[in-house]
Amino acid sequence: MLGRDQETGLLESVLRAAAAGHGGGVVLHGEPGIGKTALLSHAEERAGGFQVLRAVGVEPEADLAYAMLHQLLLPALGLVGELPGPQARALRILFGRAEGAPPDPFLVGLSTLSLLSLLAGTKPVLCVIDDAHWADQPTLTTLAFVARRLDNEPIVLALAARADEGHGTDLPHLRRIPLMGLDQEAAMALLAEHGSGRLTEGERNHLLAATGGNPLALLELAGSGVPADGTPEPLAMTDELRRSFLARIQARHGELLPLLQLVAADGSGSVETLEKAGAELDIATGPLHRAELDELLTYDGSRLVFRHPLIRSAIYHSATAGRRAAIHRALAAALDTPADQHRRAWHLGQAATGPDERAAEQLEHSAEQAALRGGPAAALAAALAALSRAAELTADGPRRGRRLWSAARAAIRGGFTATAVELLDRAEREPELQEADRISVAVMRAIVAGFAGSPEDALDLIRPWIPRALVIDRRRYTPTVAMYGDLGVRTNLPRAWSDLAGWLEDVPPEPGNPEDGVLRLLRTASRIRTGDNPPRPQEDRTIVESLNDPITMTLAGAIARALGDDELSRRLYRTAGQLARTTGALGALAWNLEYQAADELARGRFGLAEAHAEEGVQFAVEVGQPNTACRNRGLLALCAALRGRPDAAELATEVLAEASGRTLADAMAYARRALGLIELVAGRHRESAQHFEAIGIWDTDPPPDLAMGVLPDLVEALVRAGEPDRAAAATALHARWTGPTPAPALAARTARCQALTGTGAGYPEALRRHALSDAPFEHARTELLFGEQLRRDRHRSEAAHHLRSAAENFRRIGALAWADRALGELRATGESAGTPEAGALSTLTPQELRIALAVGEGLTNREIAAQLFLSPRTVDYHLRKVFQKADLTSRAELMRLVLAVRG
Repeated sequence: MLGRDQETGLLESVLRAAAAGHGGGVVLHGEPGIGKTALLSHAEERAGGFQVLRAVGVEPEADLAYAMLHQLLLPALGLVGELPGPQARALRILFGRAEGAPPDPFLVGLSTLSLLSLLAGTKPVLCVIDDAHWADQPTLTTLAFVARRLDNEPIVLALAARADEGHGTDLPHLRRIPLMGLDQEAAMALLAEHGSGRLTEGERNHLLAATGGNPLALLELAGSGVPADGTPEPLAMTDELRRSFLARIQARHGELLPLLQLVAADGSGSVETLEKAGAELDIATGPLHRAELDELLTYDGSRLVFRHPLIRSAIYHSATAGRRAAIHRALAAALDTPADQHRRAWHLGQAATGPDERAAEQLEHSAEQAALRGGPAAALAAALAALSRAAELTADGPRRGRRLWSAARAAIRGGFTATAVELLDRAEREPELQEADRISVAVMRAIVAGFAGSPEDALDLIRPWIPRALVIDRRRYTPTVAMYGDLGVRTNLPRAWSDLAGWLEDVPPEPGNPEDGVLRLLRTASRIRTGDNPPRPQEDRTIVESLNDPITMTLAGAIARALGDDELSRRLYRTAGQLARTTGALGALAWNLEYQAADELARGRFGLAEAHAEEGVQFAVEVGQPNTACRNRGLLALCAALRGRPDAAELATEVLAEASGRTLADAMAYARRALGLIELVAGRHRESAQHFEAIGIWDTDPPPDLAMGVLPDLVEALVRAGEPDRAAAATALHARWTGPTPAPALAARTARCQALTGTGAGYPEALRRHALSDAPFEHARTELLFGEQLRRDRHRSEAAHHLRSAAENFRRIGALAWADRALGELRATGESAGTPEAGALSTLTPQELRIALAVGEGLTNREIAAQLFLSPRTVDYHLRKVFQKADLTSRAELMRLVLAVRG
């Protein structure tokens, strides 16, 4: 630990914090030989009272899904039976101890977190992972999931990795510690400690300059001879060390180099496999059972491993390309059991030097099997690596294109957008790609654009293909067709409704099929949006509730909302979200949560909307959906504006800047509405109108949905700004737009606009319609406007009644700025009015609110943890905070409070 005082101090502080219940971790980054492993060993030595789990990455297993996770968790797998059923089953399936449907990577992450938390129930846990750059990608995804949730867990993750090899290991929430070479004082002390005092001062200085202070290089080169002063600039450190290692190995074990090359190529450490391959290559494996290779090899449990990864790397690359291919072929032949098929396919792929359909087929098959065992994250590791390699070995164009497409799909599921785009580019260049495959490529590009690029591009990508997709296999492409309509709304481009009305007119969907039910609902919605008023069969609404895909269910919910069936929409959103949680489909859940948040916001449940949106941001970032994250942040800004928080304008401005860069019309609409409402409640009506008008041009045919959604806000701003004619025109348009839609909430807003512009039955009619809906914020706004008019007309008693009701409803839902405005109007009638106060749950953080609401549903802490992707210990921590803030003493009290708030 010479010269590492700062690093050792940081490691020890992390261990102390974990012992006190607040976990975390570090990633040690640096070149080979810099001292990463020594620092990990120091952490283990200082972790008195900790349980230590260890794993070491090796290059051959870098593409074997969950290989490192299995190595890390192996000592704790005896506790799996104590986990909740779905989590226990996920780990059993993952590690080949049970058969079943593939677990989603985030269910794997939750299961890992729960297992570590369970293990930490007796004493803190230290997870030590060396050579993490060779960890398989699904394991790194799992560790990233765990790392984000260690704040209230006595768990430490300590990783060591090279910065320029293998997979990236900059995991969120783990502190990155770059390791530099030793300074002169520490380097000289190290050389003296290891008997290099015979070197002259000049030689030591030259050695320090040549090695950059790398401790391993200092000792290796000091022992083998210092390079002469004045020699050319040294090679990269890795090459220099490899040459040094190889020179020593050839001097001491030159006759055993073929055997060592075989061990280096294998990577599994199975002596049985090595013996079989050795027999094929006529290499004697007897020395593996003797002590003559102990300075190079050691046993880690039952696995034979090199003592240092550089030794293995130097030996492996000492073989010619032809020799390596022969070794990999022999290893593939030695792996002859079903459990070995993925490793066998990998060796066949490494052995191939040109097109090889047999190797490509085995790689493809191994990827499919890995997906069955490890879910989408395994598909990422297997399909992204195995299928990419399979495509390289495939001579047939269409087949190569399909394999590239499959690899791209795996990359998208893992959030690796740039890789997915590169693979899709390669697939699209295949001249013989079939039409159905070209449609699939276009759909995949659109998904990438929708989640991480330009939604308008997504719309244009799938538009030319939808007519043919409906002919080729309409049920397979139902989510794509529904996505087109959803993108039309999100991009503020109503031509999508016209397109759908034409495409779906002649499609003969069959009754009784849920996908066809979605298409029928979509056809009805598109006809309404383009000015028709078609019949709406009840069976369409019933059949879509039997869908079992969270993406399609969420899209069906959006269509139901466009048809004015808010209850069906809400059920579909919630069921889809619950299904995504149950299966651990975090990508689908991140996207679904925006719809749920918008729905709760429309119902005046700002706290729950905020909880959904914040969770949506977190999950969207984790799965690589920046557009989804931005939209959820837009909803958070809108919640902040409705609640009158001082940071609302800043949040909205940040969202507007981000959304403008990618033309996210829906996120910009959330942000502009937030800014418009801030100005409206403050009485700056002209500025308010400018924000609402910027959302879209509303006097088009058909009008865009986003612009129509804020038209009632604009009408109020225009009336107050002294523009009655424009307000009346907007009111008439809103009436035509909502006419065919039976939703009481929309009809109530239209009636309010008519009351404002003096063109309808007045505020009593608007309030009558509000009574049939579930939109307390809009109801309270109507009462406020009615009370203001009554006060101006000198009906003070009646005005006070409506203003008091408005103030109370605003206060109840947490819209305190609006409550303050209502109370100001109430005082103007001569009535006394106090300062608005927040509700009992309004002080809770979104995470605390999510947990409180789950308690209200009667869930246990273990069930809540499973739903929210937390550990039971974290749930318990937040629940104690809930009790303190709400001044409660039991779950029963909390359940009653939640039921009262939810209503």
